[in-house]
Amino acid sequence: MSAPQSNSGNNVPNGVVQLNPNTALVIDDDRMTRMIHSCHLRALGFQTREAENGQVAMQLLESGLRYGVILMDYEMPIMNGAEATKRIRDMGIQSVILGVSSISDENIRASFVRSGLTDLFTKPLACDMLIPYSTFV
Repeated sequence: MSAPQSNSGNNVPNGVVQLNPNTALVIDDDRMTRMIHSCHLRALGFQTREAENGQVAMQLLESGLRYGVILMDYEMPIMNGAEATKRIRDMGIQSVILGVSSISDENIRASFVRSGLTDLFTKPLACDMLIPYSTFV
């Protein structure tokens, strides 16, 4: 794991990585879904970054990048959303993590929530569903 980035000049002790509340990470294996979710978030004033699976997202977070909101799909290759969410929480990251899934199985949905989600939405995600998590509105 990489050392946290220096925060010199912003009154945050070295070694502490600050969340940027107006940034969002969109994690989904479907490119079109990532584009739509990013568009929703940008409409609410977020700067967005995208990752195609949980492993890519973990690499971004392990590099020291932090996001105020993370949109997490469940079904992805390499590392699914539940595993990525658990790893993010195990790192001590306190971002809002919103699961977004088309899974209808209640046991899987409950397991996904227990992995550390803030909330879980069923696809398709509408922009107004994100308003409560926006510092812009």
